[in-house]
Amino acid sequence: MTRSLTWMLSRTPLGVAHGLCWTLAWLWYTVVPIRRRVAVDGFRAAFPDRAPGPDLRRMLRGLLLGYFELFREMRRPGSIQVEYRGAEDLQAQIASGKGGFLLAGHFGSWDLLGPMTNRDLKLPASTIVKVPKQKAAAELIEQIRRAMTMELLPARGCMQAVYDQSAAGRILVMLLDQRHNSGIDVDFFGRPALTSPALAVAAQKSGLPVFPLYFYRSGVGRHVVELGPALALGGDVAADTAHFQQVYEDLIRQRPHNWLWMHDRWRQPGG
Repeated sequence: MTRSLTWMLSRTPLGVAHGLCWTLAWLWYTVVPIRRRVAVDGFRAAFPDRAPGPDLRRMLRGLLLGYFELFREMRRPGSIQVEYRGAEDLQAQIASGKGGFLLAGHFGSWDLLGPMTNRDLKLPASTIVKVPKQKAAAELIEQIRRAMTMELLPARGCMQAVYDQSAAGRILVMLLDQRHNSGIDVDFFGRPALTSPALAVAAQKSGLPVFPLYFYRSGVGRHVVELGPALALGGDVAADTAHFQQVYEDLIRQRPHNWLWMHDRWRQPGG
């Protein structure tokens, strides 16, 4: 089933895929509202003066289209166009032989652009991921990893590997824009949000820089990847973790449709 699905996705013309994804996004919002309430509630709390429908439908349309593009790119490398901006500081850090961290998030087509960034910029990067329990999904992630030369670290018990790899000159990619039930509360769009302090702890202990990484769509089959200069950190774990969330918030405000709203980011224990 998985092979048949990837075969179909990789060969569907992108114009047809775009129309299909538009239809699926409309059906999701109006007929089959799986996790729509979570998305709507979060969006309205963050943007009380903005109607959620257009942005949320656009979010899902772009997200779905990204998987058509991902498998097309795996079948025909170079078929998806990506413009890279601001990579000079990160590349200088790598050239110096030192490691570092990338602050990434669930922006745009992250499952496509994260691996493509690693491959195209030839990054010595490792990404922390939650390994799916379903065998088919796990095999699919491994297939993507092989195609894009990306190393994956399982989320559970990975911090020693993070320290070892960053000390050896690798770049560790972390996504901190989803709820972490054992995290600390920091402000996110004016509300407390449980957030993992792992990146702030790792940056403090290693003294290595953290660079922001941002993805967004510029058209069908076209994307932009922006890398910023190293973030100014003070070494206080709570304050630095809050700073990371402010980076996310600023990017989300630029393009509200470009972030994954289908996650209950603000739910508290027992909520």
